[in-house]
Amino acid sequence: MSPSKDHAGAAPAYDIWRDSSLRYAGYVNEFGEAFRPLIPKSAVVASYVVAIGYAAGDSLDKGKAAYDQHGFRKGAQAGFTAALWQTLASVTIPAFFVNRQVAFTRSMLGKMSKPAGGMLMRFGPTFSGLALIPVMPYLLDPPVDFVVEKVEETIFGKDA
Repeated sequence: MSPSKDHAGAAPAYDIWRDSSLRYAGYVNEFGEAFRPLIPKSAVVASYVVAIGYAAGDSLDKGKAAYDQHGFRKGAQAGFTAALWQTLASVTIPAFFVNRQVAFTRSMLGKMSKPAGGMLMRFGPTFSGLALIPVMPYLLDPPVDFVVEKVEETIFGKDA
């Protein structure tokens, strides 16, 4: 679910994973994708390790908190829901869009009748990918919320 929603059904409290600067760890792979043309592949892979670690930590934390308050079923549901949301909204979908934006920009710059200058060709794709990152939550969170809610209802029932 989106960061403004609580998976366990309780009133939202301070959440270190979503209310602190630790949340930015979930965006590291998007930066890795934006900088892909400029950095070694190992750095891009490392960016995914950080983002997936963040998503796993948040999911385990949500599952444990719900388990401690409501038992196994709610704990499993909260952990699963957070993992699904994080996988879609923080790791896979944004990285896909940034990757495609960078590739598209690189391709378009290469097809210009007068080839783009060295600086533009080198840094333009990265800047276009970086420009996409701030708008991602506004574009992607609502449809991801919808999908995750439907999956949660299907697996755990409408009254979950």
